Amino acid sequence: IYRDLTFEKFSELRINNRIKNLNRILSKPSYIFLMNFMKSDVYINTKIEILKMIETFMLRRHICEMRTSEHDDVFSKMNKCLNTNNIVDEVNNLLLEYYPTDDMFKLNFPMHQFKGKLIDRAKYVLEMMEYHLTGDTEEYTINQGNQVHLEHIVPQTIDTKKSKVEFGDWETYLGENSQALHKKNINKIGNMTLLAAPLNISASNNPFEDKKEKYIQSNIKITKDLKEYDEFKFKEIENRGNKFSSMALHIWKLN
Repeated sequence: IYRDLTFEKFSELRINNRIKNLNRILSKPSYIFLMNFMKSDVYINTKIEILKMIETFMLRRHICEMRTSEHDDVFSKMNKCLNTNNIVDEVNNLLLEYYPTDDMFKLNFPMHQFKGKLIDRAKYVLEMMEYHLTGDTEEYTINQGNQVHLEHIVPQTIDTKKSKVEFGDWETYLGENSQALHKKNINKIGNMTLLAAPLNISASNNPFEDKKEKYIQSNIKITKDLKEYDEFKFKEIENRGNKFSSMALHIWKLN
């Protein structure tokens, strides 16, 4: 079971997709429960429902930076739910005891720093928002790995000679105090989108205008929608993050 959880190797594709989501957002503590749960005789649809609940729970807690030390305790307690008549309600009620409020989640979501080992978490979040915007019909999935990249709209580096050759002079474009503000905003979800590898970005004297031409070619709605912006600076990162935050409340929620 541990191997199947780690490598997403269950016989049911829908199960593997949910497990993959948990792994991408760094939810290893849930294995304390899943090791028993995944070998139980619970119906497939019920398993998928509970996996989605755990996904929501863990994403919210990560975003709100709540105490990770509680996770082991929560998932240990969840094992007791396996012996109940209505496991979905029991799991839901238990998770709600440790669940970040809507206000807390909405406040923290646009401020969360998706950097380092959290890149997969950022891609997961953007993919889920894309599916939500396009109706969540499960008719298509966004490619992962090197096929679709996590794109920083304002580049990760703006003040080196190399970055100015590759991406244009963002330091001047962003204006006064750009270096300090850049560090605070570069890894927020409002500055991120998904972009296919072939849509490489080349240098330009007007950095965002050049990027926008590539974004328009994308089939990904959250990327194509960037065409609506006349410019993209720190205020746009904030506004876009707040817009995403309102959407996130509808995507990641427990009953």
